[in-house]
Amino acid sequence: MMKILSGAVAAGIILVVAGAVSLMVPSTSAAKQRPQPTFDNNAWIAYWDYDKGLKEAKDISSQLNSVSYFGGALDRQGQVIVLGPAKAFAAEKLPRYKVTVKKYLTVVNDVYDNPQDPKGQTKVKDTSILETILATQASRQAHIDDLFRTMKAYGYDGLEIDYEQVWKNPLVAFRYVKFIQEIAAAADEQQVPLRIIFEPSVPANKLIFPEGPEYVIMCYNLYGTHTKDAGPKADPDFINTVLGRVDRLPRPHSIAFATGGCIWESGQSPRMVTEGEARELAKSLHAKVQREPSSQALQFEGHRADGTAVTGWYGDSETLRAWKQQALEHGVDGISLWRLGGNDHIRTYYVGLMP
Repeated sequence: MMKILSGAVAAGIILVVAGAVSLMVPSTSAAKQRPQPTFDNNAWIAYWDYDKGLKEAKDISSQLNSVSYFGGALDRQGQVIVLGPAKAFAAEKLPRYKVTVKKYLTVVNDVYDNPQDPKGQTKVKDTSILETILATQASRQAHIDDLFRTMKAYGYDGLEIDYEQVWKNPLVAFRYVKFIQEIAAAADEQQVPLRIIFEPSVPANKLIFPEGPEYVIMCYNLYGTHTKDAGPKADPDFINTVLGRVDRLPRPHSIAFATGGCIWESGQSPRMVTEGEARELAKSLHAKVQREPSSQALQFEGHRADGTAVTGWYGDSETLRAWKQQALEHGVDGISLWRLGGNDHIRTYYVGLMP
């Protein structure tokens, strides 16, 4: 997830793609006078942790401009499916004085063999399905129609696209940029709010994207389940690198930070944890929790009863406030939070709210 396309061949193809797509941005985007972006405080609720996520969303609704329901995916035919209590969330009231908190349906390129059994066999971040459904103008249009139809059927205000691993394959990357251009034009025409989520590795300096959507770059998983070494989800250097890529995208452009952390345990694969889970684990190990000065993340080391070494890194409210402050001082049009649920004292993540 974290690596940008490498190698002379891949780089050359991407440059060709960049030169080609720069000529294909819909003319309507360039011609339309767009208003100054308003700041978007966003957070995600995941379908598998809905109840806890909803409770936290209500606790901080006065600070939110939008909430994204992370529950859209694809079946084996590339049709959009929705998991969990999506309609229930669309009907929920998130109170904020004189402001409507928008609700987005997030769709990811995870493929479920059996949508009725989300815990069954799944292809996560599957680019082969994207290569098929984004292959032609006709197939892209059919997918766009399916996305908007599903979003509206479930009662959402806007649509969010979170297709990942696309930049590793130049052909998929080319088709994905075409898709973004076309869905941006469709969203503009239908007046549907659209958010496009990018991984930190997005080659923002090589590709030209259309105006219209809110573009969000993830700023997390510097260390995580993909790394043997333990460390924080983000640090100042990593945040600055991502902010540089955010600057390259059309406005409104935003950054996303992640709560929780990761556990590295001898003999096991690293695993993600919430803040609450990390605290409980440290407590059970009688491990001393310390704040790392640079990243402002919390870190601990301990041992199981059998001597197994355990290392944990995670963030709390102080961590997230430091990361947010760095982004705000740089200048962004929004900050998104992955994710609600399992955060100790979520209200303290937002300046101005009492614990």
